[in-house]
Amino acid sequence: MKRHLLVTNDYPPKVGGIQSYLWELWKRLPEEKVTVFTPDHVDARIFDVEQGHSIVRDKRKVFFPTRSLAADIRDLARKVDAELVVLDPALPLGHLAPSLDLPYAVIVHGAEVALPGRLPITKQLLRRVLLGAEFVITAGGYPAAEAVRAANRPIETIVIPPGVDGSRFAPLGSPVVIEQKRRELGLGDGPVVVGLSRLVPRKGFDRTIAAVAALRSEFPDIQLVIGGTGRDKARLERIASKVDFPVRFLGRIEESEMPSVYGVADVFVMPCRSRWAGLEQEGFGIVFLEAAASGVPQVAGLSGGAHEAVIDGVTGYVIEEPKDSRAIANAIQSILASASLRSEMGQRSRERVESSLSYGILAQQLRAALS
Repeated sequence: MKRHLLVTNDYPPKVGGIQSYLWELWKRLPEEKVTVFTPDHVDARIFDVEQGHSIVRDKRKVFFPTRSLAADIRDLARKVDAELVVLDPALPLGHLAPSLDLPYAVIVHGAEVALPGRLPITKQLLRRVLLGAEFVITAGGYPAAEAVRAANRPIETIVIPPGVDGSRFAPLGSPVVIEQKRRELGLGDGPVVVGLSRLVPRKGFDRTIAAVAALRSEFPDIQLVIGGTGRDKARLERIASKVDFPVRFLGRIEESEMPSVYGVADVFVMPCRSRWAGLEQEGFGIVFLEAAASGVPQVAGLSGGAHEAVIDGVTGYVIEEPKDSRAIANAIQSILASASLRSEMGQRSRERVESSLSYGILAQQLRAALS
């Protein structure tokens, strides 16, 4: 495998889906071949010392595509004898690529190419970056298609979707354990609907609340649990205050507690939707895979690459109109009303994760691409 330098704004201990995606993959590569260049973080010293691969922290709070950053990347690449520079994401950091005078690859997650790839100025810049790359790593088939469209000609794409650690996220097991975990979360005996993500409008939790409210007559003891923090929390709490069933907001969930939150669910629901002409959309949806690994069926909205994370009718349902709370309610109802369907979807979800979406398998694919 080539010795390389990964340049990104998004690396732990900073929290987020992209951060987890990069770390889970790169920590599984041969340590002596990897150097990560990323901004400093208040908790970086504690995190970095526990990693096997080299992490170089920069005093900049955010990497912008400036001449000084390009010079620092060139200097560091030569210092670590990197044969390749991997820039994440394709825009804006990919803008530096032509000036590096080094072989490079870029990473595409989805949103950063969807709209820029349609605007004249940014489309030209993005096309130049993509065509000059040795190859393009894409976090799913959807961003791969967007990258090819933006390049306006065939390019080499390596599809490495987000994965999940199946040893960490797994079914809780016996009903006794599930009941115990539900009690610890203050939940009762009724069906449990769980949503977990950053609380921003495009995640669709306002529609989740409306959908669950519509099911009260059929499931009088239904419960909704929403985990995460974000700017939409106050609005969601106002919406929840007007319904006649319990909505529990868990706030920020510790990493150690996340498997239990997924594990108590009968169904995981996040009807994500695209906003601002596609500028805001779901790149893939790691939370769907974490639920899948936990043996829990998922309900997603048709946004970005979410339909790749959830296989409609197999591991759950994908709602074509994510703003339609009735359609969301119908999907939830189908899963809650049939124990056999719920079990089958949960089992298929787990099997899919184990066979093709574990980070161990995906890291092998990345290693081959970097060889």
